[in-house]
Amino acid sequence: MSGACGANHQHGGACGANHRHGGTRGANHQHGGATAALGAFVAGLTHDALPDDVVDRVLAHTLDHLGAALLGATMPWNAVVRRYALGETPDGPCTILGATGTGRPEWAALANATAGHGFEIDDYALPALAHPGCVVVPAALAVAESRGARGHAALTALAAGFEVVLRLGLATTPSLTSDRGFHVTGVHGVFGAAAVAGRLAGLDPATMASAFGLAASQAGGVTEYTRSGGEVKRLHAGLAAMGGIRAARLAAEGFPGPPTAIEGERGLLHAFVANARPEALTDELGTAWRVHGLAVKRFCVCAGLHAPIEAAAALRPGLDLSTVDEVVVGTDAATRHHVGAIGPRPKDMTGAQFSAEHAVATRLVLGGNGPAEYARLRAAGFDLPDVTRVAERVRLEVDAQAEAVFPHRLLARVTIRAGGRELTARAEARGTPALPLSGDEVRAKFTGLAAPVVGDRTAAAVVAAVDALRDDGPVDAVTAPLRRTIEETP
Repeated sequence: MSGACGANHQHGGACGANHRHGGTRGANHQHGGATAALGAFVAGLTHDALPDDVVDRVLAHTLDHLGAALLGATMPWNAVVRRYALGETPDGPCTILGATGTGRPEWAALANATAGHGFEIDDYALPALAHPGCVVVPAALAVAESRGARGHAALTALAAGFEVVLRLGLATTPSLTSDRGFHVTGVHGVFGAAAVAGRLAGLDPATMASAFGLAASQAGGVTEYTRSGGEVKRLHAGLAAMGGIRAARLAAEGFPGPPTAIEGERGLLHAFVANARPEALTDELGTAWRVHGLAVKRFCVCAGLHAPIEAAAALRPGLDLSTVDEVVVGTDAATRHHVGAIGPRPKDMTGAQFSAEHAVATRLVLGGNGPAEYARLRAAGFDLPDVTRVAERVRLEVDAQAEAVFPHRLLARVTIRAGGRELTARAEARGTPALPLSGDEVRAKFTGLAAPVVGDRTAAAVVAAVDALRDDGPVDAVTAPLRRTIEETP
C-alpha cells in the first residue's frame, strides 16, 4: 500500500524477523525457489480450485477497480496517457476507457491501469501493503478481450494475479519503500500483470517462471512524489500492467528470463528490499489465500489517512473551526513517515492526497474527502483559506496503539484543542479486513463513482456483467459498454 509504508518496522505479519536480504544470497541455484514455485502455481491454477470466497473477493475488487478507473479517466493527467496510448497502439480489440477507439493489450492496459490508480481511490491490502487491483484487473481484462476469454478463465487469471501481488507485498513491505524508496505498485504490479497474462495464455510452469524473470527487470518506480508531488505514481500502475503483459508475451515466444529472478543473489529481493521475508512468497501457496487481506478505499486519499479522517469526522459535529488551536494526529510511524512530508500547503493533487495535514483539514472544513471536495480544492489551487488555516494547525505524532498493530490494522487517534476544550477520538480505517465493507457497499461505491461518468444505465450493465463472470459470462460484456468518450474534468 503506497499510503501506509514508511519507516522501517519489524512487525510480525508483514515483515517478520529482520532477515537481511531474506537469506537469498547464493540460494536456489537449482531453480527450485520462489520464482519457480510461483510460476508453477499460476500455470497450474484452475477455476475449479478457486474457493467461493476467493471468487467473491476477486469479483468485488474487479468492480471496485472499474469504478476507480472510470473516475480516474476523467482526470487530465490520465487523459494524457490515454491520448499517448491511442496514438501509439496498433489496431487491436481492447477497450481503452474514455475513448471509442481500441488498441492492443499492452496499450489498453497502460491507459486503463493508469486511470485505475489515477485518483487514489483504488484498492490496497493489509498487511501486504500493496495496490493489486489497479494493475491486475486492467491487465486481465485487456488480455481476456484480445483472446475472447470468458468469465471462468478471467477469474482464474485474476485470482492468480491478486495472489502473486499480495505474496510479493508480504515478502517485501514495508522495507521496499521505507528502506529503498520504491513504490509498491510499480514493483509488485508487473508480476501480477505477468501472472494474469501468462495464465490466460496457458503458459507452462517453466515459461511462466521465465515470464516472472522478465517481469523482474521491468519492476520499479520511486516514491519521491510523497515529498515533492507530481502525478507520476498514477503512471506506475500503467507501466507495470504494460510490462507484465510484455513479459508474458516474450516468454511465450521463447525469450528466457532468469529462473531465480525473485530470490536469487542478484534478484528482486536483494536489489529492492533490505529486510525481506522470502518465506511469505510460498508458505501455504495454493492452500491458504492471501486475497482475504484486500481492502477497499472510501476516500480519495492515501490509505494511511483513512483512519485519521474517520477519527476527525467523529469530532466534527458541533465544533467551531474558528476556535481550533491544534489538531494532533497520532498514527503508526510508517504512516507518519509516508504522509507527513508534503506539509499543509500541497501544490498538486498527489500532494493533497498524501498530506496528512491537508487531508484531515479537508474533512473538518469541507466535510468529505471525495471527488467533489478534491475538485473544489483543485479549482482553488489547493489553497482554500479555511482549509489551509486548519491544515497549518495539524501536527503528527506516533501513537503507541497504532504502532502496535501496524501493518495488520490501520488505527489513528485525533485530538483537537479548540476554545479551551480538548476532544479526542480513535478510529480504524473502514474497508480493511478488520472492518470490511459489505457487497452492497462496494456496489454502491462503484455506482457512485461510475454513474456520473457513464450514466446509471451503463453503470448497472457493468455491475450485471461483472456478476455474470461467476457463471462464465463473456468478458467483453464488462468492457464493451465502456467504449465511449469521457470528458476531462475542467
